[in-house]
Amino acid sequence: MRNKNTSRISKFKSKKQAPANFLIVCEGVKTEPNYFNGLKKQINERYGNKVDVLIPNIEVKGTGKNTIDLVKYTEKFVNYASKIYKEVWVVFDKDDYSDEQFNKAISNCEYNTVWSNPNFELWLLSHFKKVNRYISKEEVLEQLNKEFIASGLGNYKKNDLNIFEKVTENGKLDRAINNCLGMETLNKNTLPVRSNPMTKVYKIVCKLKNYL
Repeated sequence: MRNKNTSRISKFKSKKQAPANFLIVCEGVKTEPNYFNGLKKQINERYGNKVDVLIPNIEVKGTGKNTIDLVKYTEKFVNYASKIYKEVWVVFDKDDYSDEQFNKAISNCEYNTVWSNPNFELWLLSHFKKVNRYISKEEVLEQLNKEFIASGLGNYKKNDLNIFEKVTENGKLDRAINNCLGMETLNKNTLPVRSNPMTKVYKIVCKLKNYL
């Protein structure tokens, strides 16, 4: 006869555990929070309290702060938070910030940095196509808008609350990750300020995609 305790232990070990507490702090106040909140929503909708999975507790903070202040804000928020975060991710762009500001934000941050050069929209564009040459933020937005229209999604809008669902449909999330790995190879041994095109957003998404 099978030992009941052994059966219980086996079931416990087979459970898939999600991160305990997960904090994402964004520089932007629209696009980035909307994307990550869409990711959070899908995870919660799929698992909820109906299966034996610990739900990742994801908090998204849209601060509108610059790169250096964003790091300081994150440190203060974590220090005064009422919970302990297993992982903290700080999301920001190169955009119009100086090389010094950008480098300082990356080197001074003790948390996981998720930067994009030139902007976060490069990550969104990666869901549709591969980018393997220098690209300006204006061109990123222009190409992203063309891809949206071609896909029947209308014009791209920075305040789109459904941005995550729109860009990840039909397996596009895996495409985006693969395209970013190509950027990593392209920018191997290159300083962040010179790494264009490059977006590190795929790293945080890879952490959570198994729960989608």
